[in-house]
Amino acid sequence: MKRKAINQVDEYSVTRIGYCVGGDVEKASMMAKRAGRLRSDIWNKYGSLKCWGISHQKLYKEFQKSNPPSKYKLPQKQWQKTFERVINDIHACIEAAKTIVIRKIYRYFKPEKDRFGKAIKATSFRDELIKSLRTLEWMKYPLLHRWMRQAYHRGHSYVNNQICVGISNGAVVKRISRNVISVTIGGDLLGKRKYEKLTLLFKVGRITPTGLFQIIFDELNDEIRLHFPKIVKRSPSVGVGKCGLDKGYTEAFTDSHNEIYGQGIGKVMSQSVKKRHTRGQGRNKLYQIAMKKNKRHIFQCNLTKKRHQTLENKKKQTLTTMVRTGVNQFFDKYEYAITEDLSFVVKNKKISRRINRNLAEWCKGTLQKALDEISYRRSSSVTVVNAAYTSQVDSRFGVLLGTRCGDQFFTFDGEVLSADGNAARNIETRLDDPKITRFMKSTDVRKVLIERTVSFLLQRDLTIFDAIEKGWFDPRHLRGIDKRAMG
Repeated sequence: MKRKAINQVDEYSVTRIGYCVGGDVEKASMMAKRAGRLRSDIWNKYGSLKCWGISHQKLYKEFQKSNPPSKYKLPQKQWQKTFERVINDIHACIEAAKTIVIRKIYRYFKPEKDRFGKAIKATSFRDELIKSLRTLEWMKYPLLHRWMRQAYHRGHSYVNNQICVGISNGAVVKRISRNVISVTIGGDLLGKRKYEKLTLLFKVGRITPTGLFQIIFDELNDEIRLHFPKIVKRSPSVGVGKCGLDKGYTEAFTDSHNEIYGQGIGKVMSQSVKKRHTRGQGRNKLYQIAMKKNKRHIFQCNLTKKRHQTLENKKKQTLTTMVRTGVNQFFDKYEYAITEDLSFVVKNKKISRRINRNLAEWCKGTLQKALDEISYRRSSSVTVVNAAYTSQVDSRFGVLLGTRCGDQFFTFDGEVLSADGNAARNIETRLDDPKITRFMKSTDVRKVLIERTVSFLLQRDLTIFDAIEKGWFDPRHLRGIDKRAMG
């Protein structure tokens, strides 16, 4: 039975989870370890550049000659589905590296402009460079070669607890009771094209899995899960209009009207960091005692991670619930969200270890993922803009005057604004800013903002140095800029 086709306009696919309640668990676990050896061999051979721009159909016969299913004692169809999934994972890593390189191409190779300010595409080198990324032609360009070495690294896999199963590769799914199903897959080879039948029971509710799904043996949490897809219809949009959103640490989001969504996530993350830090210090002391006095029972009784992993999972579920609740509340009011692009990596920042631990705990990826998924499901949209200096600009005039201190923004004329609300208004304004694009460097954004600040001050018969003396302007913004041009 083939998986139901998805209507891109009205439907989307989600992943449901069922939990094992019995069956041939030990034999199925051995099958997962055999599939793990297959995964490792595929990554070792194709994890570099050998499958760049080549589909798994073209690689299938080549790999089967050197690594047949009999080598791993796996059924043919299960071997095939595992191979397809691993190659697709490698291609996903390649596409992620391409995204990073394409951003740099758009940043460094800009087309010339005519006298009306419009870009002349014929003068741009971008199309040729991006087209070369489809195959290995990018290796001819030394700059692209260096960027790709920085973005893409050779991969390996040590995953040995998963089985790729499905209706199309020999699995049989039967309903046993109202909430429990049985999944029968092929096991050990008994004869020519004859395999042992392994049956696992899963509690999945009233949904019967179809298509391709996955069995995961989680030894850390002592559970076996069945991950399977389900097609759901999109709901119509309820909100009206657009609004800027600022991502925060103490709360999930703040819109341009100072409304807060997902309040309290900062408290959850801070408490988790503090507990983990204290627990880590204690575990380190026990580890040193166990190593010096050769106390092996300490590793088995006091240094396991089962309870720690349970607490981490509970924290992640709490944060996910709070964030997604806030996003749904936002899309109940508005149809379009304008948010900042925080996918960059901050380097060479000298900050304390405590602040570094808190920032490492910040779930900014969860925030963006929730926005993207829920906006699609609710027929809304999310637009991402450049995040540089959005929290340091006065949203009333669009200039670099004023100071942010905690949750407050002190303007140059004495007014006090909400820092997150001020940033959200700057994000909303930046959507229609013709001079600041999404992938522009922060240094270029700073130059544009300083030019606007100088022009704003000249209208009041002031200079940038007068603003520095009055404490309105931070002199750090002038680093690397010719101060004589400031007037």
